Amino acid sequence: QRDYPKEVIVAVAADGRYAVNKAGVEGKGVDAIAQALQQAAKAGSGSVVIISADAMAPHQSVITVMEAARRVGLTQITFATQSAASAGR
Repeated sequence: QRDYPKEVIVAVAADGRYAVNKAGVEGKGVDAIAQALQQAAKAGSGSVVIISADAMAPHQSVITVMEAARRVGLTQITFATQSAASAGR
């Protein structure tokens, strides 16, 4: 059984849309993402934010996620990588 309660996965689509733990985020601003992160981070400041961005996502979209995480005190941030084969799924 794989259970990662401390992980908060933020997906960034090519068109700049966001999803936090597979739930779509209304809006693309820092405040909207920060609110979603705060609700999803059940482990509080011990949570790890994993940014999984589409290769075609705007650079600013990733920076926005990082800023939102910083605002709510989530300082542990890492990036998920995708192989070319799985990126098309």
